[in-house]
Amino acid sequence: MTFHPETIHPVADLKRAAPSLQGCTSAAARGLGLLTEVNACRMPLPQRPDDPAMNAFFLRCGLLIFIGTGIGAAIADNAPDRRTVSVNGRGEVLATPDRARLAMSVEVIRPDLRAAQTEANRIVREYLGSAHALGAKDEDISTAGLSIRAEYDYSGKNGRKFVGYHVSRGLQVVVRDLDKIGDFLLRATDAGINSVSDPQLESSKAEDYQRQALAKAATDAREKAQVLADTLDVKLGAVHTLNASVDFESPSPPRPMMMKVAALAQEPDGNTEMGFSAGQLHYSATLSAEFDLLVP
Repeated sequence: MTFHPETIHPVADLKRAAPSLQGCTSAAARGLGLLTEVNACRMPLPQRPDDPAMNAFFLRCGLLIFIGTGIGAAIADNAPDRRTVSVNGRGEVLATPDRARLAMSVEVIRPDLRAAQTEANRIVREYLGSAHALGAKDEDISTAGLSIRAEYDYSGKNGRKFVGYHVSRGLQVVVRDLDKIGDFLLRATDAGINSVSDPQLESSKAEDYQRQALAKAATDAREKAQVLADTLDVKLGAVHTLNASVDFESPSPPRPMMMKVAALAQEPDGNTEMGFSAGQLHYSATLSAEFDLLVP
């Protein structure tokens, strides 16, 4: 199509387009079907691309779309306010743990670095043998933790004094038989491991329990919204906005129990002697929801 800038006369074209635009008032006011009603606006499409009337045609179409868009926006702005109700929901699920994650380390200080590493490695190997004997698999054990640093004594008057090399080896063990948690801990102290953290209890079905808690929270929120809608003699519509979160709480063993691990190292029955009880896992979910209210 050939473009001729000299043929564009906006004012004159608008004047010529005025009768046609008057015929399109109803369509523009509705803000819908503007392009499909071009014929009804009596704006014939010029037959030749180089016809000067082509420019006036596109100008009239552009003005028509602009008017229709503005009117449509005004209609939307004047729409009645949405009637909604906002509620909170909560859901809880209790579950029995089926595995525990143990974190421990061996700390060795020796004047000679090689001697410190040798001792730390010996302790780790000895404990790995005990862990395997208790049923732990290779994929349940991680021994990647390692740190080495020089230790100094700064208490003297003559400045720092070299004490030795501090070697730390960290271990993580996943225990899948909770009846043996005490045994895993006692075997650790037997081997020479001297730092043990609280067992972290877990469930292999954690995602399922989280979803159950979310479902309970959603049901709780909808029931609350329904009560409000029934009381106000309106109908409850679809959910408009929704925000949710899931929390997890793991029971922690008593601190005194962990402090007595070394003292109980010679006792035969780990869980019984340590008084270990797994307890229950607590999964909870909260959500806030906004529902539409439909007035009859």
